[in-house]
Amino acid sequence: MPKIVDPEQRRTEIIHGLWAVIYERGIHAVTYQAVAQAAGVSVGRIQHYFDSKQDLVHAGCRAMVEGAAEAHEQRTDALEPLAALTELLIQPIPRSDAFRLGSAVWYAYLAQTVADPQIAEIIGGASRETLEYAASLLRSAGAPAPAHEAARLVALSNGLAQSVLIGALSPDRATDILGSEVASLRAAVNSTDADAGRPAPSTPSARKSSAQE
Repeated sequence: MPKIVDPEQRRTEIIHGLWAVIYERGIHAVTYQAVAQAAGVSVGRIQHYFDSKQDLVHAGCRAMVEGAAEAHEQRTDALEPLAALTELLIQPIPRSDAFRLGSAVWYAYLAQTVADPQIAEIIGGASRETLEYAASLLRSAGAPAPAHEAARLVALSNGLAQSVLIGALSPDRATDILGSEVASLRAAVNSTDADAGRPAPSTPSARKSSAQE
């Protein structure tokens, strides 16, 4: 029987090879040959799935964005808004070797936004969606000034992730800082709700409803 080939699995293997090259040598070092060697496939196989080196690099960037979104959704599907927000904020923190590789590749893409409009569009769109989603979680939790708080917390998360990546801060310390920020917000929301005599919204359904508005 002929061997059944899963195109998505093949594309994923190639993209993982791409990320390995970017992590070890930078985006400027990406070639079909380098990625083929890292992925353990032939150059012809890469050319079958990707029309050009640029197409491959862009696909790798989109895969990072989509993978992060899917991972977050799986971890937070049953969580209340502020718990989901905590997960969102700590997600960029490199807490393992795999996370460190992903963070390094992400920042390589981030640097490339200056020279590549398509990467800038992919990352810019993802950043806007993150801010909107964070604001929706804060709104569902009853936090004041949700858009402002979302921008502040996401910026803090990104800054802490960079500090961890370069070794200026430990992952645990960065995670603790973000957890403390959300805990302070939770205390403020609970205090406001107690003063108003109403319970804080905390169900996943409330979070999803707010995110769809």
